[in-house]
Amino acid sequence: MNLARSSLKLFVARIGKSLVAFLAVVVFSRKLGASPLGTYYPFLALIGILAIPTDFGISSATEKRISEGNDASEYLGTAIVLKLPLLAFISVLVLLVSQYITQYLGADLTLALIATLFASQAAKLSITVLRGERRVGETAVVEILRPLGWLSIGYALYLDGYGVYALVYGYLFGSVLMLIVGWWKVSVSVAKPTLAHARSLLDYGRYSVVSAVGGYFYSWMDVAMLSVFVSVSAGAVITRGNIGAYENAWRLSLVVMLLSQSIATTLFPQVSQWNSEGAMSKIEGVIPTALLPALLFVIPAFAGTAVLSGDLLRILFGPEFTVAWLVLIILAGEKILQAIHVVLGRSLQAIDRPDLAAYATVVSIVVNLFLNIVLIYKFGIVGAAIATSVSYAVNTMLHARYLNQFLDIDFPTGEAVWSVVASTVMGICVYGMHLVIQIRTILDLFAIILFGVAVYTAIVLTYRPIREVTQQLIGPVIQNIT
Repeated sequence: MNLARSSLKLFVARIGKSLVAFLAVVVFSRKLGASPLGTYYPFLALIGILAIPTDFGISSATEKRISEGNDASEYLGTAIVLKLPLLAFISVLVLLVSQYITQYLGADLTLALIATLFASQAAKLSITVLRGERRVGETAVVEILRPLGWLSIGYALYLDGYGVYALVYGYLFGSVLMLIVGWWKVSVSVAKPTLAHARSLLDYGRYSVVSAVGGYFYSWMDVAMLSVFVSVSAGAVITRGNIGAYENAWRLSLVVMLLSQSIATTLFPQVSQWNSEGAMSKIEGVIPTALLPALLFVIPAFAGTAVLSGDLLRILFGPEFTVAWLVLIILAGEKILQAIHVVLGRSLQAIDRPDLAAYATVVSIVVNLFLNIVLIYKFGIVGAAIATSVSYAVNTMLHARYLNQFLDIDFPTGEAVWSVVASTVMGICVYGMHLVIQIRTILDLFAIILFGVAVYTAIVLTYRPIREVTQQLIGPVIQNIT
């Protein structure tokens, strides 16, 4: 598998997916406002909570075992048999506590929650099987169906006056589309499950589930805790509108993670294969190559966000979302850490050490939970952003330490420093341009962003090692076109 070509293919596909998803967020933010999103986002947070016990690390374990190339059909059949009882048990529990879920969300969405949980888990398993088959580039085509369904059906239901239910039902429809097409693409057949394959999946999954918990804490714990403060009327002055604004800032900051996530996703099955073959030198060589393009993307994005955060939220979503301007800056800075973490974390799991990834995650979970409780009470949504960033910094440092116990990795320090220099110059130029040009429309915003991109590109490419990496990434695209 050509890592650069596969990563680039996935990156381009995910750009399309993210554009559709982001368009949906913009449309619903402008039409519905922040408060309905303050119910919809906690609904997604609950899906994330329930996904942990219903999956129990089985999906990631299935991807790992299938990527090793042995007994793929048996592992898939075993995974399905393991997941179904868990889904049924959690669904019954949800029904028993439905009144508390309604209070937490501010709307009666219990049945929709169960249906979405089933659909999203089935879709997720199909995606992990495709990744295990090293068909990573095809997964983004499947994943784009969820935001497409959310936008199309959600908007149609909004026009019929469904309010926040339009968002939920649209997401459910997109998940169903995703699972149908995902399983249609899977080529691995389903064989009879065995006890030995179950032990193998659970042995890997027991550590992987901890990383999944960590992923949930990183993605949704802030929203979940903010929702708790709202539902119990705690001392912090937080509204559902604040939650909607916070999560929109989060999603805007995630745009810069497309490249690094695509690289990390593509990297896992390849590193897993090399690890099973004992080709550790190949792994040591590919990780720095994977880190650099990710850093070249997120560092300038932080500099630009620091200057334009308020304008980004106001122009894209509406004036009521500018309450999260500082949140957006903090989260954009945190994405530099995440760009490193996604590569190191997937590599650590790919060399079959999910236990160490789990240890790092447990520490960061404790830090995350404690800081969220304290800082949200003191500083509201800004405190949630700080808590998430600090805990992720701890997680990233621990992953780097553990990975270095097995691999000798040369961090691309020189290239990263030059990117910081170029980004600083770009930020100063964008700030100066912002003083001259008043941003009133989305065209004004895009124009100043393109100006910043041009300045950064011109400066960063004067450094030869960066030019060479850029040529390696663009080369596959030119070969495919010609």
